[in-house]
Amino acid sequence: MLIVADENIPLLDAFFEGFGEIRRVPGRAIDRAMVEQADVLLVRSVTNVNRALLEGSKVRFVGTCTIGTDHLDLDYFQQAGITWSSAPGCNARGVVDYVLGSLLTLAEIEGVDLTRRTYGVVGAGEVGGRLIKVLQGLGWKVLVCDPPRQAAEGGDYVSLEQIVEQCDVISLHTPLTKQGQQSTWHLFDEKRLNQLKPGAWLINASRGPVVNNAALRDVLLEREDL
Repeated sequence: MLIVADENIPLLDAFFEGFGEIRRVPGRAIDRAMVEQADVLLVRSVTNVNRALLEGSKVRFVGTCTIGTDHLDLDYFQQAGITWSSAPGCNARGVVDYVLGSLLTLAEIEGVDLTRRTYGVVGAGEVGGRLIKVLQGLGWKVLVCDPPRQAAEGGDYVSLEQIVEQCDVISLHTPLTKQGQQSTWHLFDEKRLNQLKPGAWLINASRGPVVNNAALRDVLLEREDL
C-alpha cells in the first residue's frame, strides 16, 4: 500500500510504518501525478483535495490532520466511494489557551476588568465547548450561539443577534461552510460588524473567512471604538 503524506505531518512512521510505503511530499505541491498510484492520502489544510486532484487515482482514503474540512470536497468523496477522516478536537486545548491569552493581553493593554464583561461563544463544538466550560468555571457570564446544536439537542442557546447586542467579547469557533441556511462564510459581514457594541472585542478562532476581512478593515477605519 502506498501512503502519500504531507511531509510536515509528525509521527508518520510511528503510526503508519506497518501499513505500507510512506512517501513524504510538500503539502502545497501535491498534484495528480503524486497521488495517481497512492492508496492513502494524508494532508493538512494547505492541500485542496477534490475531483481535480483525485479523479483517476487509486486513492480510497483521505485523512486530514485538521479539525476543519473546508479543503476537502466531501460531496465528491461520497460520489467516488472515498473514505475520509478528520481530527476534531486535536488542537482544542491550544486554541482555548490562545483565546484566554488574548483576553488577558487585551485586558492588560486596555485596563479592563474581565470579570465584568459578558462573553459570547459562537459554535459550541470541541473547541467552543471547552472554552465555555473554562469561562463558566471562572464564574463569568457566557452566552452561547450554535443553531445546528440547538436544533438537534435544544438547550440554553441564544441567537447570533443577541450575542452581537449583548456581548462585550465574542469568540468564533464555527466550521467554515458556504452553503445552506447555517452558512458561516462571512458570518460577520459589514452590517454585523457595525452592530457590535462600542468597545467590543471580536476573536476569530475559526477559519479566516468566517469574518469578511475586507469589511472588517473598513469598519475599523470608520469606528475607533472597536
